[in-house]
Amino acid sequence: MSVIRKLFVGAICLTLLVGCKERLRFHDSAIERNAETLTIQRFDRDFFAMDSAQLVQKYADFYSIYVHQVMQLIPSRIEDFKTDSAFAVLRKQVDSVYVSADNVAQTLAIAFAYYKHYFPENQLPLVSFHVSGFNQSVITTPGRVSASIDNYLGEKYPMYPQIAYQYEIPFMTPRHLPIDMMLGWLTSEYPDTNGRLLESMIYHGKLMYLLQVCFPDEDMSELLAYTPNQYDWCMRYEANIWAMIVEKRELYSTDWRIITRYTQPAPFTNGLSQEDSPGRIGVFLGWRIVSAYMERNEKLTLQELMHETDAQKILQLSGYRP
Repeated sequence: MSVIRKLFVGAICLTLLVGCKERLRFHDSAIERNAETLTIQRFDRDFFAMDSAQLVQKYADFYSIYVHQVMQLIPSRIEDFKTDSAFAVLRKQVDSVYVSADNVAQTLAIAFAYYKHYFPENQLPLVSFHVSGFNQSVITTPGRVSASIDNYLGEKYPMYPQIAYQYEIPFMTPRHLPIDMMLGWLTSEYPDTNGRLLESMIYHGKLMYLLQVCFPDEDMSELLAYTPNQYDWCMRYEANIWAMIVEKRELYSTDWRIITRYTQPAPFTNGLSQEDSPGRIGVFLGWRIVSAYMERNEKLTLQELMHETDAQKILQLSGYRP
């Protein structure tokens, strides 16, 4: 076979790999059909329409967290804040995008249906929207997950280049909102544990795998918060990235700086291409290892996956060879 033909065939294979959605064995259309209706509470509106007693009655401790921790308001300034003109403009912009919460609710309802099906002993949270003035995107409290929807107004929102990193903006959208809410809830249900880079990679890989189960129709690039080109680059150079980490003997490092470099948001991964590589490359590799582990061990349940704390065991039984 000529070199040109080999490259052509390879390009077709890569396109098929990236472009086609491969259903996981946990996919079940009956779960989606039977998903219960989800109601999203509009704290973003109730906060301005109710008094504090009513808000405490409806939202319990979330009201206090919002006032004191998110917005850092003192009681005597709450009413002044409610009439602040700049915040009124932001609220109007938010309302123009989120006239209704139906689309987000429908997507989250399916995600929660999958979650409840495979984790029946776990409770589902109450879900709400709030406006924080571009503070933390997702907040979880016991029994609740709430999203600051002013952080999801769409990548063309004119204020975002002034308050966010460029690599974050493509995912500050209504489409990505339910993904972040689900990830926030999963993170609160299954907290990270300190360890080596391998443990952190596997931990984040598990969360990505659960997202893939809960959002069966979503592109994996979107779940990873990668652009299609970044995802394509990771798939193309997966073996090289893995070899680099192994050769540099970083896989078993406990150095928080190394762990942060590979698992935390960034415009690119230090040591790799600044133009093409995304951040959080360790999350991508963790997802690939966990995917191989679940594919090779077909009798494993999702509960068994989440309860398995031996990252080395997962790596070995995955047979991961990129």
